[in-house]
Order: sequence, then structure tokens, then C-alpha cells
Amino acid sequence: MDDITLRELTLKTLREIVGEVDEKTLEIKFFQQFKDKVDIYGKFENEKGFYEFALSFDEKGKAKRKNVNMIMPKDIKDEIEKKTKVNG
Repeated sequence: MDDITLRELTLKTLREIVGEVDEKTLEIKFFQQFKDKVDIYGKFENEKGFYEFALSFDEKGKAKRKNVNMIMPKDIKDEIEKKTKVNG
């Protein structure tokens, strides 16, 4: 599988799991290709929050593993930034 196919499969699978994904924020941190599968790890965000994921696809592009975890809701990040903002 090439990088474009991996990205498209990743986006399609993530959208099936969490709904909307901000494509600009999709970051594939690591992928490992084996004889019969590809493992992909990375992060992304959407309007609800920040996520990390681990996906595995077989040689035909079928998802075999789908793990997605929200790391932090966006409203929490905004609140933390407001509280820790240094007044100039």
C-alpha cells in the first residue's frame, strides 16, 4: 500500500468511528507494513476534541483493528489555555 491509500483508508475508517475528522490535523506518526497487514498509529482532531488512534488493515484494505481514544475535549483545552494565559 502506498502513502495515499493508507491516508484515504485511515480517514474513511476514522470517519466511520467518530464522524467528522479535520483532514488538516491528521498526523500519521508511525506505520509498519508486514506481509499480510499494515499497522497505523497517529492523531487527529475534530470539533469535539483531540484523538489518538491505532488501526490495522489487511492486504485488501479491510480494517482488522480499530482503536480510537479521545485525549482531551476541545472545551477543556480552551479552559486550560484561558486559566494559564500570562497577562501581558
